[in-house]
Amino acid sequence: MENLLVATNAVIPFMVYILLGAVSKKIGLVRESFLKELNGVVFKVFFPFIMFNNLYDVDFGKLSGAGYVGFAVPATLILIFLTLLLVPLFEKDRRRIGVIAQAIFRSNSVLYAIPLAQSVFGAEGATMASILVAFLVPIYNISSVAILEYYRGGKASYGKLFTNILKNPLIIGAITGVIFNLLPVNMPECLAHPISELCSMATPLSLFVLGGSLHIHDMKKNILPLVTGTAMKLLLVPALLSFIMTRVGFRGQEFFVVFCMFATPVAAASYPMAQSMDADADLAGEYVVVTTLLSIITIFCWILFLKNLRLI
Repeated sequence: MENLLVATNAVIPFMVYILLGAVSKKIGLVRESFLKELNGVVFKVFFPFIMFNNLYDVDFGKLSGAGYVGFAVPATLILIFLTLLLVPLFEKDRRRIGVIAQAIFRSNSVLYAIPLAQSVFGAEGATMASILVAFLVPIYNISSVAILEYYRGGKASYGKLFTNILKNPLIIGAITGVIFNLLPVNMPECLAHPISELCSMATPLSLFVLGGSLHIHDMKKNILPLVTGTAMKLLLVPALLSFIMTRVGFRGQEFFVVFCMFATPVAAASYPMAQSMDADADLAGEYVVVTTLLSIITIFCWILFLKNLRLI
């Protein structure tokens, strides 16, 4: 029951934001045109601050002393590469390929992995998860930008592709964060505090927009990619990762922290990014909703299963 409560508590806030957006649209408080404009603001203003904050706060010196980070980073890159090989085999629509790919590898690690790690292993687990999140979230975002940009419209030259990636707001935020990280002075609190507040607004706003923009009746046309992507995200990838980690020798805290990064729902940021980059935003939003709801069951079952095997 404790594990079920943890999973439920992680999901309910998401559903509140989505429901609030849906109700606001239903009663005419907001229009879809406004939601689309707001989504652009979220993507171009709020999410770049998340990228900035993640890379400004990361301590790159901790990478050498954390074996689980050294495992999770290449594992994530390999997963991204494999999705790019596999997804085009069953999906030919370029606007969907990038959306399905990021749904498989991109997790909502900040709002799920850290609370789960804290629930199971206390403050030390949360600290370990926070360190890993600082390395993986930039990889998620940079990879998603590159993939969606590549599949936007027709094929573009590599020079134009590279230029468009550098002009993306998330990449600008990431580069700025690294620069400020390397500076020999710390950011004053009068700047750090508003940046932190802007970061905290990004996910609720993006989910509010998602709730108002989601068309539930259209899910039928996306049933095949939804089922395929969701099964890979919540079941197949965590199972494969768990098998590999047991062979490598990971157990306990390190095992669970890495596991949480791969078994949690699709990142809410995937929806505004897809909409802003001319991908299939409807499918991206449906992935967020479906994986978030189903994760209540899958996370509970995974924790119970891993505890019974004494892996955590």
